[in-house]
Amino acid sequence: MDLRGGMTLGMGMDRPGPINIPPNAPSENGQQQPVDPRKFNLLQKLGEINANSGIITIKGVQRRVNASDLKFISEIGHGSCGHVTRQSFDGVVFAVKTMVRSNIEYEMQRVLMDIDVISKCHSSFIVKCIGYFITPSEVKVCMELMATCLDRLLIRMNHQPFPEPMIGRVNYAVVKALDYLKREHQIMHRDVKPSNILLSWNGEVKLCDFGISGRLIESRAHSRQAGCPLYMGPERFDPKSSDYTILSDVWSLGVSLMELATGRYPFLMEREFDMIMLIIEQPPPQLRAEDNFTPEFCDLVNNCLRKNPEERPRYEAILQHPFTKAYENAPLEEMEEWFVGHMEEE
Repeated sequence: MDLRGGMTLGMGMDRPGPINIPPNAPSENGQQQPVDPRKFNLLQKLGEINANSGIITIKGVQRRVNASDLKFISEIGHGSCGHVTRQSFDGVVFAVKTMVRSNIEYEMQRVLMDIDVISKCHSSFIVKCIGYFITPSEVKVCMELMATCLDRLLIRMNHQPFPEPMIGRVNYAVVKALDYLKREHQIMHRDVKPSNILLSWNGEVKLCDFGISGRLIESRAHSRQAGCPLYMGPERFDPKSSDYTILSDVWSLGVSLMELATGRYPFLMEREFDMIMLIIEQPPPQLRAEDNFTPEFCDLVNNCLRKNPEERPRYEAILQHPFTKAYENAPLEEMEEWFVGHMEEE
């Protein structure tokens, strides 16, 4: 099939290597054993994703290309799940997240979830996917190029607090992204933190990294092995509770907003274990108006950080909160000017 300017399969073009999971697994005696139904779902998802591997959207046109056709420009960063580089094709520059293919089911599910979510989401508050490649050894996800993440920006600013108007813009964008995920796709992000919130050079704020997002069943998530522990709600550590809701992401939002407001992670200790114990056992930190924050900002953050998840505001309430509403139509130019000024500082 000719995809408007791309090469056609069968014209010397190698089809991207598929990921294969057999429908039945052999037992020790060689007999075929039925596979868990979850693996059939995984197999179905693999088929859908393999069919679109190697198709990228460049200048508004879908094109079938090889991963080797991309031109490497520079490294952007490394993470626990892979590394991100700056690459180009036909004069268009974008980010490429490369992950090593794994036969471990959990790792494969994480990769598939990331591809599935980012390729189906169409929101101005979520990083856009332009395509992906599945090769015999790697999975490459191509995304619009953003300038930096908030975690790196904090470090670049030597942990100076963000001005409240800039935090207001971050809050509005992240909540819009989270609300979109839940409302349109029944998905909970489960890893909201500054390193997963990106900024563009023109001041746009977007959410990224959906590898551990969870499908909601009756508005609840059921897997506990997901997320950065330091941003998890205290209920996520409760061994007596088997599930949780999007209100856990509301806690993560509150922690992230407080970190931007103070320049420091609010549960900071020398050991991660001690930080987790603070989250579980101690009253949550509070923002105070006397520390030069507006009462509206303090109210929103402090309510997001309530220990009892049912006392936290839901996305609809956050979007109607006076602090959020104040930045609903805030011009990008102000965020752009502030951001570019800090990026140009030595």
